[in-house]
Amino acid sequence: MEKSRKKHGAWKGREEPKQQEPVQQEHRQKGRNRRERKSRRKRSNQVLAASVIAAAVLLGMAAWISAYGFPAPIQAQIDIQPDADAKSGTLYAGERHAVDIGDFWMIVNQLPTVEEGNRECRIEYENPAENHYSARISLYLKEDGKLLGNTKRVDPGNYVETIRLKQELKPGEYPVTVRVELFEEKTPVSELSLEITLRVVSQNQSAMK
Repeated sequence: MEKSRKKHGAWKGREEPKQQEPVQQEHRQKGRNRRERKSRRKRSNQVLAASVIAAAVLLGMAAWISAYGFPAPIQAQIDIQPDADAKSGTLYAGERHAVDIGDFWMIVNQLPTVEEGNRECRIEYENPAENHYSARISLYLKEDGKLLGNTKRVDPGNYVETIRLKQELKPGEYPVTVRVELFEEKTPVSELSLEITLRVVSQNQSAMK
């Protein structure tokens, strides 16, 4: 009987660890699952935070550009792109003549008008096909030097009827300097300027026409 008990006791001693091992593995597995869930939540929160920050930065950039425009080097590159409003052809019928390399034939409305409450200025600028250079024009108030509006690049044989001003003006006449920048493809080659008068007509004047 004593040997039987010893064998029985020895059998129990060997079996007990086998019964506890699955429980310990289950606890370890639960611990790993909890750590993995925490890790996934942390990564998800980090991604969400990064997305929110990126969205805030993009919104901030959009607001800054809307208020102040692009930085000067970027804006300069944009402005030498072809003007989307330029049309092929001519605004002015009349005698045409050859233009030597180094010269530039300038055709522009010297008394452009704008209606009160509107910002579309009828500049009627044409770069004749006889020219050798592309050009962009910018309008500056002589009074304070502020930029009123500008075209992008207008290639020879194209014209632009209107320029959208950056601000509304009260009825009256405004001395304006037109700055003309010349390009050979995208390379600046020269510039010139001329004086014109911008006329803003009241709604009553527009109705009388």
